[in-house]
Amino acid sequence: MLLFKRLQKKAPEARHASQNPEILNVNLIKDEIGVSFDWNKNLSILAIVIFIAGLLIVEVYFGLSWWEEQEISNSQQISASLAQVNSEIAKLKSQADEAVAYKDKSVIVDDLLNNHVYWSNLFSWLEQNTLSSVTYGGFGGDLSGSYTLNATAKTLADVSWQTKAFLNSPWTLQASVAKAEVLTDKKQGGTGAVNFNLDLKVKPAIFKK
Repeated sequence: MLLFKRLQKKAPEARHASQNPEILNVNLIKDEIGVSFDWNKNLSILAIVIFIAGLLIVEVYFGLSWWEEQEISNSQQISASLAQVNSEIAKLKSQADEAVAYKDKSVIVDDLLNNHVYWSNLFSWLEQNTLSSVTYGGFGGDLSGSYTLNATAKTLADVSWQTKAFLNSPWTLQASVAKAEVLTDKKQGGTGAVNFNLDLKVKPAIFKK
């Protein structure tokens, strides 16, 4: 009973203490420092940072502009060089075409000269192997050595002798009379002359010497 009474006596004191807020007002943070923001200092730093960033941007811009100008200049130089090369190619092509044309012409001229010598040799050989009583009025043939001669002889005997004259040449392969006609009509100048066609075949190699 005494213990209970003592507790009852102490209880009001404890209740009083819990109702006093000053008892709980304890400073748990020692040496607490107040925080403040220095606007002048931070604005200065921000301005410096922005200035440096601006310088970098300007430097990059001018660097890119310089690079672009260099690339344009190089491109123009390459274009000029390419145009010069194309001009030289066109000039060389023109010269090559002229050279080819000249070569073709020279081949044609050379062929004509060779053929001229060929026919000249043939005519010279015919002259050497033709009787004085025989004349020619027409000629046909090619480079193979086969020819047809339209000729006139004074007599039939001259036709035979002319054929033999050609056969006696070592370059004659064949000689024969295909047709012979005696001219007796006075309107045709008939004096007993004979028109005949002579088929002649010779060795082509003789005319290429």
